[in-house]
Amino acid sequence: MCFFSMLLLGLFLAGQTEEAAFPSLEGRMLSDTLGVVQEQGMTSSGKQKLFIRLENSLQTEETVKLYAVWSGEERFAIGDKILLSGEVLPLEEKSVPGGYDEKLYLRTKGIDYKIYPERIRKVGKTNGFAACLQEQKEKVFEVFDTVLPQKESGIVKAMVTGEKDDIDQETQDLYIKAGINHILCVSGLHVSIFALFLQFFISKGLKQSKRMAALISMICCIAFLAFTGFSPSSVRAVIMISVALLGRVLFRKSDWLNNLALAALVILLVQPLYLWNVGFQLSFITTFGIWVALQVVSKENSPLGKLKQAFILSLYASLFSYPLVAYHFFSISFVGIFVNLLILPLCGVLLFFAFFTAVAGLIFPPLAAISSGGVYGILKFYEMVCTLAVSLPNSYILVGAPALTSIVLYYLVLCMCSFYGKKFCNAKNIFCVMLALGLSVFGGRLFVHKNTIAFLDVGQGDSAVISTYDGRAIVIDGGGWLGTELGKNTGVKVVQPYLEYLGIKELDGIFLTHFDADHMLGVIELCECVPTKGLYISDYPYSETENWERLKEVLEKQDIMLYTLKEGDTANWGSYGRIDCLYPLEGVKFIGDDDNHGSLVLKYEYGGTKVLLTGDAAVEDERVMLSKGTDVSAEIIKLGHHGSKNASSEAFLAAVSPKVGVISCGEGNLYGHPHEETLQRLKAQGASVYRTDNQATVLAELSPKGSYKMEAVAERVSIYERIKKTMEKR
Repeated sequence: MCFFSMLLLGLFLAGQTEEAAFPSLEGRMLSDTLGVVQEQGMTSSGKQKLFIRLENSLQTEETVKLYAVWSGEERFAIGDKILLSGEVLPLEEKSVPGGYDEKLYLRTKGIDYKIYPERIRKVGKTNGFAACLQEQKEKVFEVFDTVLPQKESGIVKAMVTGEKDDIDQETQDLYIKAGINHILCVSGLHVSIFALFLQFFISKGLKQSKRMAALISMICCIAFLAFTGFSPSSVRAVIMISVALLGRVLFRKSDWLNNLALAALVILLVQPLYLWNVGFQLSFITTFGIWVALQVVSKENSPLGKLKQAFILSLYASLFSYPLVAYHFFSISFVGIFVNLLILPLCGVLLFFAFFTAVAGLIFPPLAAISSGGVYGILKFYEMVCTLAVSLPNSYILVGAPALTSIVLYYLVLCMCSFYGKKFCNAKNIFCVMLALGLSVFGGRLFVHKNTIAFLDVGQGDSAVISTYDGRAIVIDGGGWLGTELGKNTGVKVVQPYLEYLGIKELDGIFLTHFDADHMLGVIELCECVPTKGLYISDYPYSETENWERLKEVLEKQDIMLYTLKEGDTANWGSYGRIDCLYPLEGVKFIGDDDNHGSLVLKYEYGGTKVLLTGDAAVEDERVMLSKGTDVSAEIIKLGHHGSKNASSEAFLAAVSPKVGVISCGEGNLYGHPHEETLQRLKAQGASVYRTDNQATVLAELSPKGSYKMEAVAERVSIYERIKKTMEKR
C-alpha cells in the first residue's frame, strides 16, 4: 500500500523533474569553463561520451551537468578536471514513435544539457571516490583483456563491472534474440550470486557466525553496488538482499513482496523518472513474476520435480516480462524460457571464475590465466546454445508495441489465472477472460479500420510511411543524412525502428520519388534489411550516380523487383486505399538538369480523404501538371522540396486547396527551409501547418468514414524562442 501511494507521488514528481534547472543556459557559448568528468564511455560511432559536472563558474546556485560527445583524439577519464568550450544545447525529445528518447534517458541520469565541445583541455585531476573506483576498474579491465579474447573479455567486463561499451553488437544481438540479455549486465542474479558466495566463504571458510556473515555480506554488497554503478536492477537487488540479511542479523524474517516494494520506493524517491526506465520496469516485473511462480508451484524433491519447478519459474519470469519487452523492443524471444534453463545453472560457476580471475589477476597473474579457461569454456557453451536456439523457426518474433490497455489487461488476466486458477478459472470464465484479452490486443483491427500516414522526422530529408489497420505498410522515400555512412543512416536509425514499432515484418512496396541523397540513402538501407516486395521509381531519365549503382546492387542481391511509374498508373490495394501517380507525365522526358524535375507526385486516398505527396517537385513541374488539367485536389499536402520558395506556387496550392500542409525539413537546416514565402502562400489558403523541424514526426490518422486527425509527436520550440521566453519570464 505504501508503494502504490508513493507511486502516485512519483508520477507527479516525474513531471516536475522533466525540465532542466536552468533554461537560460540553452544556446549559451561556454569558453574554457571548468568541469569535472563524472562518467565516460564510447558511442556506437567510436566517439567518447562524457558526463561532466560544471564547477561554480556559471554563477548558479545548483550544479549543472552536461552530456558531451567528444570527437577529438585525446581521451579523458573519470575525475579529470577539464576546460571545455562549445554551445550548450537542449536534450532532444523522442521524435519518432518507437525511437530513442534522449531527454528522458539523460534526465534520469541527472543531465541538464548536452554539448558537442569545440575543444577540451585537461587541467588537473581530482582524487575522489569515483576516480579511485575507476582506477580499480581499469586494472580489472586490463586483467580480462590480457587473459581472454576480445569478445569474451567484453562480456565478462559487463557481468563483473557493469561496463558494456566493449560488447560487440553481434554478441549483444545474439543474447537478445536468445532471451538472456540480462546476463550482459550487473542484475539481481549477479548480486544474489555474489552475496551467496560471500556468506558461504565467511561462514564456512572464516568460521564466522551466520549473523556476522550476513552483516559483512550486506556491507560488501553495498560496496559492490558502488563499484559496478547504480543501475536500477542492481539497486533493487542490493536493497532486497540487504533487508533480508539485516533480518538475519536482527533475528527477523523478511517478506519478498514487501522487500520488492521497499526497493521500488527508495529508487523512485531518489529519481522518480526511473519509473519509465526499461531496466527498472523489467527488473521489478520479472522479480514479481518469480514471486507469483513461487506461490503457485508445488515443491517436489525428485530430480524431475525440481526440473518442473525450474521450468515454471522460467516460464513465469518470461510471461511477466513479455509485454514490457514488446513495448520497449517490439520483439519477444520464445526460446528464452528454455535457454535460461541451460544458462542459469552455469551462471554461478561463470561468475565464480570471473571474480576469481579478476582478484587473481591483481595478485598473481599466472593463476588468472588458468581460471580464465573456465570463463572461456562457459561463454563458448553459451554461444553454442544461443546460436542453436535462435536458428529455430519463430524463435524470435517481431510483434510491435502493444497498447497500454492491452498490457494492463494482460497482467490482470495472468494474475487472476495464477492465484484463482482452480476456483475462478473454469472453462466458461477462462473463455471470457481470454476473449477480453484478445479483443484488447486485436480489437483495433476488428472494429477500428483507421490507416495512418507518418511523416517521419528524418532531419533535412523526406520519408513517409503509410500503415494500415491490418498490419501492412509502404514507404515513400527513406530520408538520408549526408556524410553518414550506410548502415548508420536514416533507414536503419529512423524508418526501420518505426516499422518495428508497428510490428511490420515486410513492406508491400517502397516508392522512391527521386535520387537525391536526402530521399534515397534510407531507401538503400531498407531494401537491404527489410523484406520488400517491390521498389517503384519515376519513369524519368535520372543521372547515373554512385548511390543509384549501389541501390541496383542491393535490389539484385535481395531479389527485389524494380518498377517505373508515370501519370495514370494506379494501385487499388483494398485496405490500403488507392494510390495514383500524377507525375511525371507520359511523354515528358526531360525538363532540366536538376533531377528534382522528375520527382514522383503521388496521391493517396482512403475513406474519401486525399493526401498529396509531391516529393521535390518544383514550380516548373507544377505548371506542367496544371496545364494538363491534372486533378491535384487534396485535404492534406506534403509540400514539395521541404517548403522551398521554388515549389508550392500560389496557383498550385489554389488547385490543391489543402486543409493541412506538412513540411518535412531539418531543425536549423542550412537552406533556410521552409521559406517564408511558402509559409505565407500556405497561410493564404487557410491551411494548418505541421513541420517536422518544430513538431518532429507528424501523424495523419485517416478514418474510412472520411474524417482525419493530425497529431505531432513533439512540440519543439526553437532555441532562440526558448531563450526569449525565459528572459521575459525572469
